[in-house]
Amino acid sequence: MDRAPTVLEAVRMSEGYLEKHGVESPRLSAEHLLAKALGCTRLDLYLRFEETLGEPVLDEYRGDLKRRASRIPLQYILGEVEFRSLTFRIEEDVFIPRPETELLVELAGDLMDGRDAVRFIEFGTGSGAISGALASENPDWTGIAFDKSSTAASLAEANIGALGLSERIDVMVSDGFGGFAEDGTFDLVVSNPPYIPAGDIETLQAEVSLWESRAALDGGVDGLSFYPAIAEKGFMLLRPGGALVVEIGNGQGKDVSEILKTAGFTGVEMKKDYNGLERMVAGRRIG
Repeated sequence: MDRAPTVLEAVRMSEGYLEKHGVESPRLSAEHLLAKALGCTRLDLYLRFEETLGEPVLDEYRGDLKRRASRIPLQYILGEVEFRSLTFRIEEDVFIPRPETELLVELAGDLMDGRDAVRFIEFGTGSGAISGALASENPDWTGIAFDKSSTAASLAEANIGALGLSERIDVMVSDGFGGFAEDGTFDLVVSNPPYIPAGDIETLQAEVSLWESRAALDGGVDGLSFYPAIAEKGFMLLRPGGALVVEIGNGQGKDVSEILKTAGFTGVEMKKDYNGLERMVAGRRIG
């Protein structure tokens, strides 16, 4: 092409380029990246299709396209992710929150039966999306969010601060529940722990297997390594009547349910996501 492309032309050419490199939904990625380079929203692009792109915009766009073609996740390039209608900063080495995890937030709210002044604790907060959403949607809730990764905890703290929730959520670096939380003082324990069997990680999408933190994915040989400790310590942390809810991988519902029952939880149930896949297990501490 002898002239600079229009917005629409650039999107169409980029879609084909990304498709050749195995990127899923290449048109979506192309549009998001061009919107980033132009400093507008993706929807605004549709009002600017005939606009000719300048060289500075094209330079940035080409660089981002090359990164996306190398299968770097779109969210890492954009530097942000939407979760429960909230925007969270995201960066490499921190797990990207998934849309299906929004159901965990929804279930946690249901388990609290609309009660006020809930105190919660989250194991493995990552970007802070779960804790941030819980507190944003429930103004009287307070909690603790921790992660063993200092990079993740720092990002979570920044995200919690950007939401104006720093006075209600304490973010900490820890590799377990011990040392900072008193037994019997929480109403809710939530977690989306690593649950991918170690041997399966290399078979995942390149965006996941090559770029996301292995520590945030690896659930040990069977994917269940973290659940016994979460269930046992979670039970101790909860007040009578409190609840625990964890995300799981498809096919893990029976095993995780048994782990919760062994730890003393009652009313244990498995929930599926909108695709019919096993996604969450929850239980209550009665006594």
